[in-house]
Amino acid sequence: MDELITKQLSGEASPEETRQVEAWVALRPENELHFQKMKKVFEMGSSHYKKVKSPDLAIDVNHEWNHFVNTISKETKVRSIAPQGYATNWLRIAAALLLLIASGLVINYFVSKNEDVQYQTAATTLDVSLPDGSKVTLNKNSSLTYTPSFGETSRKVTLRGEAFFDIERNPLKPFVISVNGTEVEVLGTSFNVRAYNELATVEVVVASGVVKFKAPEKQQEVTLRAGEKGIYSSVTKQIKSNTNDDINFLSWSTQKIIFEETDLRSVIKTLNNTYQSNIVIATEIPPSCVVTVSFDHQTLDAVLHVLKTTLNLTYRINGNRIEIVSAGC
Repeated sequence: MDELITKQLSGEASPEETRQVEAWVALRPENELHFQKMKKVFEMGSSHYKKVKSPDLAIDVNHEWNHFVNTISKETKVRSIAPQGYATNWLRIAAALLLLIASGLVINYFVSKNEDVQYQTAATTLDVSLPDGSKVTLNKNSSLTYTPSFGETSRKVTLRGEAFFDIERNPLKPFVISVNGTEVEVLGTSFNVRAYNELATVEVVVASGVVKFKAPEKQQEVTLRAGEKGIYSSVTKQIKSNTNDDINFLSWSTQKIIFEETDLRSVIKTLNNTYQSNIVIATEIPPSCVVTVSFDHQTLDAVLHVLKTTLNLTYRINGNRIEIVSAGC
């Protein structure tokens, strides 16, 4: 993809290659960020080498690369990657771009090698692959942090917000999550952890395997198995465990929601968790307000339209707040 981006920036990409780049950039916010970074570096490289007018003045990549390596780090071992000649302008510019990008990456490594690694989301979710092979999906407005030594002697991370973990098994190095004064310890399993700052609880729901959920203040520990849920209260400093009866606990990640004779208040709670919306009920709702329906990757507006039609709801939007003011069910 970097090669296609370089060709597009240099004007050498075919229409099909341009469409591939545009589709890739639109796929995820981090793709667009990567593209913008490459564009900035490309413009720097193009400006630096724009005076090269003849093929006879092509860049000696071997010389430049070796000079760069000797200057930055004598301990770095590299292979020569220079092509034996340049057929098009974009290859010459790509060589300059490679030097600039490599320089930036190596310098960034030396500067930040002792700093924590952090993934942070805002309005979108994010899939993260950890160095040990474990997979984490971060919900919106969440962050995951770990030290550069992660996996060497231990596997410890810090979570803020919500995430689904699929942990690579390693009996010698348990995976430990620190979250809002509690710890979740596993060997290899999958589970969801929810602990937004505005909440007074930490919730752990186990999808597979076994999880240890600890409250350090009172040295309390509970063991949770697949299908079970643990809830820690920051008020009582206690953990309670029970069976998880919420089939939509992962709807924020899967974007699939199932309601089976579900009362409206429970529906609203699920929607707020799934879309991080602020829907409130501003009227009396009779117990007969139940709904059976399923949604698959539909927007909140589409879901509300279905509920409005099904339950004869009336709601108003006040900023980011959605108020249900009447229900005909």
